[in-house]
Amino acid sequence: MSRLWPDRVSLAITPARIVLVRTHGLLRPKVVAKSSVAVPGAGIENGWQPALDTLAKIMRTDAQWQAAAVDVVVSNHFVRYQIIPWSAVITSAAVRAAYVRESFAQVYGDSTATWAYSVSTTRHGTAWFASAIDQPLLTQLEDAVGQGQSKLRSVVPYLMPAFNRARRMLKDKNMWFVQLEPNRLLLMLIIDGRWQAVSSHQLSTGQWQTQLPLLLEREWHLHGTGSLPRKVVISAPDTQPVTLDDTDPWVFDWLQPVPHPGLSASTDSQYAMALGV
Repeated sequence: MSRLWPDRVSLAITPARIVLVRTHGLLRPKVVAKSSVAVPGAGIENGWQPALDTLAKIMRTDAQWQAAAVDVVVSNHFVRYQIIPWSAVITSAAVRAAYVRESFAQVYGDSTATWAYSVSTTRHGTAWFASAIDQPLLTQLEDAVGQGQSKLRSVVPYLMPAFNRARRMLKDKNMWFVQLEPNRLLLMLIIDGRWQAVSSHQLSTGQWQTQLPLLLEREWHLHGTGSLPRKVVISAPDTQPVTLDDTDPWVFDWLQPVPHPGLSASTDSQYAMALGV
């Protein structure tokens, strides 16, 4: 792997698929390989282990994914999220970490003992956005990448790159952000430009169009005050935008994936998740 023109492998881990894109070059990276591999024995009830086993085999046996810097996007199926209330008594990183662990434990119980946490902070006095992933998943992920003589450079939950892009593009301070995956819908409520609430919902195939307005209303009754935001930004690069019936007065804005050189927006949408767009 050249230091001047290193190769990068961007991959996404989902319950059903491992999606990989290899690019070459720094200034104008060129796509040199792409693949979407089905996970044998896939199923939400089986957790992440079948996907990690599949990735390890790919990295061990397929040379086109070896000897590269690897960036990973993890499906929302495998991530838990929370908005953590700001606290003036938090004075160190160690105390904050304990505070975040306890917040998750109050919701999820003893299973949180084996989770790894990441926290995003903004202004003083505002809530924190936290995510949690099974530590064994991260450990096996690093091992799988190493089997291909590659280096794991980053691991991010699927929500973060899409939401950061939407926040840069949109000026609305009161809005909903919705992210779709097969059988999974994630809702985030933004009030006055700040994180207010986040929730993840498992869905049956084809249900999200009818359930979304109801979920928005329910989430608002749980967490909202004042006027209900009607602007909804939807991130679903692997789903064709549809017209949602009986949704007045909601305003739905579909976030379009960023075109990547070497990939077609019309035929290569399945690779958008791996590229974080």
